[in-house]
Amino acid sequence: MSVKKFTGKTESDAVMNAAMELGIPSTDLDYTVIDPGSNGFLGLFKKPVIIEVVKKEEKKVEKAEKPAVSNKPKKKFEKKQESLKNEKKSGYNKKSSNKQKETVPVKETRKNKTPENIEEIVKNTEKYLDEVLRAMGLNPKLNLYYNRRENVLNINVSGEKMGALIGKHGQTLDALQYLTSLFVNKESESFIKIKLDTENYRERRQQTLEKLAGSIAYKVKKNKKPIYLEPMNPNERRIIHSALQRDPYVITKSEGKDPYRKVVVMLKK
Repeated sequence: MSVKKFTGKTESDAVMNAAMELGIPSTDLDYTVIDPGSNGFLGLFKKPVIIEVVKKEEKKVEKAEKPAVSNKPKKKFEKKQESLKNEKKSGYNKKSSNKQKETVPVKETRKNKTPENIEEIVKNTEKYLDEVLRAMGLNPKLNLYYNRRENVLNINVSGEKMGALIGKHGQTLDALQYLTSLFVNKESESFIKIKLDTENYRERRQQTLEKLAGSIAYKVKKNKKPIYLEPMNPNERRIIHSALQRDPYVITKSEGKDPYRKVVVMLKK
């Protein structure tokens, strides 16, 4: 069983960081608040909320991996009702059902299946986002496109004052994308990935980070000293790692805990 700790300014921030780091929806997470944090005194000495997360699917796998003890052929216990009852008492049926879980993983079936009510989901999502964005003081134009092959709902928002939707380094956009994912997958029979964007921000941000990675790598090679980047979310850290993974002279690693986890670029030894 895998247990990890995550932090955030609030409990919802910590859950969002956990879901983004692990790459799975929050509905597949079990978590316990081990430190509720504090607001400090006059804004000083603030403490983040700390949660402990356990993946639900890992629990299922652990149960499924328990080997079946009985090797008796199926015909033997089907012939007599008494032998069938004895095998039920010994727990044979429970182990047999575990074998079925190994053959057809629940998560794969849910992930690859397109929900039958996808048109209704898209319509309700558009209505939900429109209400949220108007409550933020925006007048949005929404364009939703569902990719059946990848099971992804792409959402593009256009209009005035989109900078307020993006926020600092896309934090507001990421938070709204996470909330939309919760809304969409609350009653969906399969997990639908959400990609929320405005003014092509995602692509522009990726290009900016890739240029930043190249510039940082040049400085590290020139000065022969490691450079610590500012804290980033998991997706942005992956962009930096990916941009420099083929550089023969530098390596990257992440240090710290979310939401203050950052990338370090250093020379290869």
